[in-house]
Amino acid sequence: MKKILLILLIGFFSFQGFGQGPDPELFRTWYLRFVLSTDLNDPYEVSEISPAINPFITISEDLSFSGEGACNTFTGVYEYFDENTLSAINSFNETNEDCGSQAHNSFETHFFSFIANEFWYEITQESDGLTLTASNMLMGYAIFKEFPLSTSEFIINDITIYPNPVSDKLFISSENTVIEKISVYSLTGRKVAEVVDETNSIDVSNLSKGIYFIEISSTEGKTVKKFIKK
Repeated sequence: MKKILLILLIGFFSFQGFGQGPDPELFRTWYLRFVLSTDLNDPYEVSEISPAINPFITISEDLSFSGEGACNTFTGVYEYFDENTLSAINSFNETNEDCGSQAHNSFETHFFSFIANEFWYEITQESDGLTLTASNMLMGYAIFKEFPLSTSEFIINDITIYPNPVSDKLFISSENTVIEKISVYSLTGRKVAEVVDETNSIDVSNLSKGIYFIEISSTEGKTVKKFIKK
């Protein structure tokens, strides 16, 4: 009788743990679009870095990973925690070549720091494919796509947002650029607002106080900016 009870208990806990693990969609190559390693550092929009680069990370089912920044490569093994949290703080390895560009070297420092340390992630299905958004405790943020940058994704440089901080309506100034879509993301990568229209503003009055990212899309490209809801 005790043996039967033990078997039943093992089966119960095995069932409870079944399916608890990384989202299977995680296991692929992800191409970086944007990274902010901490709230105190500068953000990097990959499409505006010159000379052009195509940073990526490939994550395998055993949670080993490899990838490339601007000119250096990296490898490691992620440790998985609850709530879709990953960390490779004890296993991250990188090559250490001078990329020959200060912009590239600086970008790699921030990109590698972000993916090596603990972060939580969410995978969402967007109109153009899967998006991986990641956030860390230092208010860092990163966006990855399942496909490389295309020529239509070059950065829009003539866009500004105001007022910032904002309480009600956030306005967008864009010379010679027709805005097609505006998306707002929380620090956890969750989309909290969206407008699909030719507009130059978005109502954020319903958002809680805090830091958010706004992604602005047009036929000329995309840009991501940070704002504070007060």
